[in-house]
Amino acid sequence: MQAITLYVKQQGEQTSYEYNIYDNKFSPSNLAVRKVLMAMLESVRQRLTHLEIEYNDQMLADNWGAKRSAEWLVFLGATRDSIRENRSGDVIVSRQFRALMTAERYDFFYTLTDISTFPHYRLQENETDRIVFYFSRYLQLIAPQEEAEAFLAKLEELHLPYKLVRLD
Repeated sequence: MQAITLYVKQQGEQTSYEYNIYDNKFSPSNLAVRKVLMAMLESVRQRLTHLEIEYNDQMLADNWGAKRSAEWLVFLGATRDSIRENRSGDVIVSRQFRALMTAERYDFFYTLTDISTFPHYRLQENETDRIVFYFSRYLQLIAPQEEAEAFLAKLEELHLPYKLVRLD
């Protein structure tokens, strides 16, 4: 298997590992990409307290159907009070919400078969981003040194070859 490329940048006491979707040329549903997300999740699992999801109603309905989409959004913590609308003039472009991370919600992300199920999401430690998926452009881990090392160890455990490109 070809090695995936991860862009590494030191951000103070944190290390950022970015998996660029375009550079690696794997589909967001590819097992290698899913393993990257799984390794990220496992490395910061104990730190995750919140999730934030941005989505487009029509895209979700096209993928899952309106009823199933609504069920998943409620399961992930969307409520009438927590949903914010992102508008362009009078048109709702997307909606987003923030919710507590629970074991069941963690499992949802861990077992995703396509990491682009939602176009933009953040898994956070309080207000600090730990894992960010951004519109099928990149998947990023931002972690303290111990968790950053655990991420690389997990990639090796999953037999996912990687090469690091330093950006600092």
